[in-house]
Amino acid sequence: MPVLVQARTDDEIADVIEKIRAAKDPEVGVVLPRGNRALQTPLNARLLSQFSKAHGRRTAIVSDEPRVQELARANGFPVYASVPAFERGIELGAPMPPSPNTYRPAAALGGAAAAATALRDAPPRTPPTFTPTASGQPPGGDARRPLSGSGTPPPSRWRDRRRPLYFAGGAVAVIGLLLFFALAPSAKITITVAGTPITKNAVIQGSTDANAARQGDHILTAVINATATSSFAANPTGSATLPPTPAAATLVFTTDIPQGAAFQLNQGDQFQTSDHAITFLVTQKTSICIGPNGTSPPAGSCGGQPPNNTVAVQDQAPEAKGNVPPNSITYWPQNPCPSSVLCGSHTIAVTNPSAAGGGADQKQVTVASATDVTNWNTQVTQIENTLTGQLNSQMQSKSGGKSFAVDPGGNGKAIAFDLSPKLPNPGDQFAAANITINGTGNAVVYDQADVRNDVIADLNAQVTQGDELAPGKLNMSPCMVTQASADGTLILSCSASDFAQPIVNLAGLKSQLAGKNPGDAQKVIQSGVDKVQSVTVSEFPFRLFYLPFNSSRIEIDENFVAAAPSTP
Repeated sequence: MPVLVQARTDDEIADVIEKIRAAKDPEVGVVLPRGNRALQTPLNARLLSQFSKAHGRRTAIVSDEPRVQELARANGFPVYASVPAFERGIELGAPMPPSPNTYRPAAALGGAAAAATALRDAPPRTPPTFTPTASGQPPGGDARRPLSGSGTPPPSRWRDRRRPLYFAGGAVAVIGLLLFFALAPSAKITITVAGTPITKNAVIQGSTDANAARQGDHILTAVINATATSSFAANPTGSATLPPTPAAATLVFTTDIPQGAAFQLNQGDQFQTSDHAITFLVTQKTSICIGPNGTSPPAGSCGGQPPNNTVAVQDQAPEAKGNVPPNSITYWPQNPCPSSVLCGSHTIAVTNPSAAGGGADQKQVTVASATDVTNWNTQVTQIENTLTGQLNSQMQSKSGGKSFAVDPGGNGKAIAFDLSPKLPNPGDQFAAANITINGTGNAVVYDQADVRNDVIADLNAQVTQGDELAPGKLNMSPCMVTQASADGTLILSCSASDFAQPIVNLAGLKSQLAGKNPGDAQKVIQSGVDKVQSVTVSEFPFRLFYLPFNSSRIEIDENFVAAAPSTP
């Protein structure tokens, strides 16, 4: 037969689904009290509908709230305004009931009550009338049966046949009423128990190390990554005239003078190619101090200056032809050897071991204009916004429903972009190129259920033997991520509270209460449950002198108050 399931005011949709799953009959009526939010949203209504279809449950909704009724009907649930309406089969939104003279079975009384209702609602049959004929007999009557003195016929046999039907209908009605009083009532018993409040401020650590996650107040985390790429064509529209530039080179000095050589070069001193075609000038005043044949100069011969055998020179004319090859700059017009008496037959040689470079003639080049750079930066911003959405979507998909860990500093989740090639500055020489934008994302994720389990374990550790955490009374604030790192480590700060209560066998308690007088409920409960403060009994659809005989029709709701502190 259909089973009524009573939801609590603070039950969520998951709690209601669990109660329907636990019902012993596939036909279930869910009573939603005022203020219950389990079926206040279309999403919750669809979840309940999907669960009922998937598990073969024929679920009906019992509520007097218009929004709940509307959502329930929209998702295909039968809807009843009250428990009596459910028990009598009076569904909201159903067709109008038939007229009083139409036979209709009573839904709540079963087949026997239906038969009694049919007899009760059937219109009375009108006895046939008799008109005496000329012979003093009723038409078609027996001439041998005398008429009464008033001229009316004697009672016919149909009245004798109707009397047993009256008795049968009455019996069926009585049986139906007995069945109704035995099966229809339900009761809710509210027990107020002195519970011990317990609280916990927990610090939960997370890491990607599975072994570390097995420790208390530790959870397993994961690092997820995502990549996305896009590109656009950057075509510069600016132009500029580049001035000519002089070539530059480094000259190296060597000598075969036994005592080495030390001399000073002034800015503007000349050196030339071997054919004297191109002249290079010393760029700054430079001291040269060298030993013979590439060795270090004798101590004290450099006049306190460090040894040095090189000087920087530059083509005296800005031109591309100044980019001469290695060992081309070998003529030194001011070379003191071999004419100097200090040189004797020895020499001081100079050359450029590496090619001169940097020389260029004047030319027209393509550059990035200010408008070009502005437009390219706008395109980069738009593409990065699009890639950010793609990266977040990828990471959300890879998270598997887990939560992202982001600390107050924004650590734990990051998105970065790289451009190749880099955008030029306005006026820079720049050739047409394809700008590629590579986006990368990474995030630390964790499972909220793991955190909840750790907190519950911490609360359970405070429960004394013989007690348990009160079902459904956990009050846990959202945990705060205080620290997160890209390597998957994180720290969570959590707080929670609950009540510790005596262990109660609710199924056994309901069996003891079934069929008992409501006045005896408190005695029965106090004998089976410790620390009971009060017991309240309410019955539906009306108060009776007994509790339902079926224990499944009894609901026990527990409330808690803080236990008084013990006095020494």
